[in-house]
Amino acid sequence: MTRSGGAVTWGMAWPRIRFGTLPMVVLVAVAVFCASCGGSPSATGGSSTTSSVRSTTTSTNAQASGVLAAYRASQAAFDQAIQQADPTLPALAQTMTGGELDSVRRSLVADQTNGIVGKGTVQLNPKVMSVTGNDAVVHDCLFSSLELVYSATGKPVPPVTPPEHDGVQATLTQTSPGTWKVSGEHVSEGSCPAGY
Repeated sequence: MTRSGGAVTWGMAWPRIRFGTLPMVVLVAVAVFCASCGGSPSATGGSSTTSSVRSTTTSTNAQASGVLAAYRASQAAFDQAIQQADPTLPALAQTMTGGELDSVRRSLVADQTNGIVGKGTVQLNPKVMSVTGNDAVVHDCLFSSLELVYSATGKPVPPVTPPEHDGVQATLTQTSPGTWKVSGEHVSEGSCPAGY
């Protein structure tokens, strides 16, 4: 079972993570240089820079954790909604926004009309690829045993696909301070993003 939404904005997290340690390296190098010249680094300057680096790292980690929690909550809301074919489930609007929310609701309305529900489980394995301002990108290689069945008979809706790994590229938007929602998602059935 797939969900589709708006386009994904690609981002590179690795260069930002590597360069995030650069101020600390420069600070240590300056301290060693000054000590070898007989001087000492300013306690205030060193402490301020170190605090700034730690604060930035803590802030980045907190944002990434918030993004992952929001992505997981969105997937949980979708799983619950598909099992009931319920496009009005409040958790959908609490975890999704924009085109993604509209697309998911349309799909669930069609399922509801046709007497189709989802059965099975999905195991997530998400990674935050980037967080830039109010936008974040998450990649996932989930394992899905979810299948669509007719609620009246329990028979599978063709075409039947075996359990598989699916790649997800999700875009999240910070809709208010600390509140992230999935705003777009692209699913590649049977294949995962690079790095998994």
